[in-house]
Amino acid sequence: MPAVLEIIIRVAEILTIIAGSAGVCLSLMLLFSPGLILKANRTLNQPLLTDSQLAALNPSVNSESFVLRHHAVCSVPLIAGSSYILLIFFIMTPVPARFGLFTDMALECLILLGKTAGVVGLAAGLLLFFSPAAVKALGQKANICFDTEPVFNGLDTVCVDVHAIIMKYSCIFGLVGMAVSAALIIISVVNFLGTSASLGGRM
Repeated sequence: MPAVLEIIIRVAEILTIIAGSAGVCLSLMLLFSPGLILKANRTLNQPLLTDSQLAALNPSVNSESFVLRHHAVCSVPLIAGSSYILLIFFIMTPVPARFGLFTDMALECLILLGKTAGVVGLAAGLLLFFSPAAVKALGQKANICFDTEPVFNGLDTVCVDVHAIIMKYSCIFGLVGMAVSAALIIISVVNFLGTSASLGGRM
């Protein structure tokens, strides 16, 4: 388990450094060449119809009847897997070493997500094992069609307004983005070096 935590820590720190570097590049473009961002935005802002291409990848597969007919067989692996996850995160997970504020926060979030997934999986497995009719009723209630086109159209209008504001005050947003990205890079590098020193001391 400590080896897995170390891998997660390293990956998170490297991804943060990459994100900070990308933020620095975008901020520099906002400061010195906002026209280039506008040109790239016009090039990338093209409608793309994917319904015909993705139709073959979205076949209709009715697995509900199979799961409900064999609810005992399907629920046992779910209960066993969820119980194992809960065992790992509640009993066998050691207290991680202190690697820094942001790294510790990321680890706590991952552990909390693992515990939540285990509890939800265990509850779903038990419900499927003892009351498949309740699972079928929940599935029918959740199987509702929502029209999301108006929502995304509204978001698209908001994005256009935000884009206009950013381009109007490109210097201010560029400086703010540069400061935030530089802070992310500095914090990630310090955490990365601290993690390396801590792991080197343990080895």
